[in-house]
Amino acid sequence: MTFMLAGCDMLFNFPEWRWHQKLTVSVMTPDGLKTGSSVTSARIEFPPKWTGVGDAAGMQKGGVTGEATVVDLGRGRYLFVLLKGYTEWTAWSAFFPELEGKPLSKKEIAPYLDQLVASIGQTRDLGPRQFPLLVTFDNINEPASVRRVEPSNMAATFGDGYSIKSITIELTTEPETEQKVHQVLPWLCNYKSHRLRLSGEAGPIGNQSLANNLGSGEFKTGECK
Repeated sequence: MTFMLAGCDMLFNFPEWRWHQKLTVSVMTPDGLKTGSSVTSARIEFPPKWTGVGDAAGMQKGGVTGEATVVDLGRGRYLFVLLKGYTEWTAWSAFFPELEGKPLSKKEIAPYLDQLVASIGQTRDLGPRQFPLLVTFDNINEPASVRRVEPSNMAATFGDGYSIKSITIELTTEPETEQKVHQVLPWLCNYKSHRLRLSGEAGPIGNQSLANNLGSGEFKTGECK
C-alpha cells in the first residue's frame, strides 16, 4: 500500500496521503462480549489553487471508501457502524486530540499527516463525539425498519445488558474489508443499483425519517460485487 504520493506529483505540489484504517467495535451483551471490525481506505489531498475555479480552488479533497462495520450481537440482532460520520479526519482526531479546534494551515497540517500514515500498527480509542452513526434494523429483511442506536444507551434499543465497551481505530496494512455487509444485508445491492434510499424512495428527499435519509452508500461505497 502506498502511504504518500511521491515522484512527479509532489514536484507539482499535489501532496496526498493515503492509509488503511481498521475500526473495531466491542459490545457487551447478555451472552458476553461481541466484536466486529472493518478496514477502510482513507485519503486526504491538498491540491494547489490553480487546479480549481472560484471557491473550489485549492479545496481539500479526500474521503473514506469501503464498508460499514457489522457486529453480530446474536439472537438475530445486528449493530451497524456506518460510514456516515466516519471521515478521512476521524483518524486525525483520534491520534491528535490536542489539535481539536486549533486552526492550522495546510503547511502546519502536513507533518501531522506524515506522522499519521507512519503510525502503522498503532491503535486509538474513539470518544463518543467521534463515533460514526450507529443503526440497527427491527427486521433485518426490511430496510425501512432501520433505527438509530444511541451509543450511550444501547439498552433503549436492544434491552438490558447491552452496552458499547469500546470503538477503536487502528492504522493497518490489511486490505479493505469486503462482503461482510452484503452477507447480512443481501438486499443492499438492489437498492444501490436502483439508487433507492432505505425507505424505498428515490429522487428528492420528501421527509426527514431516518430510512428516507439513509442510502446504500452509508453501508458500502463503490460497486456491489
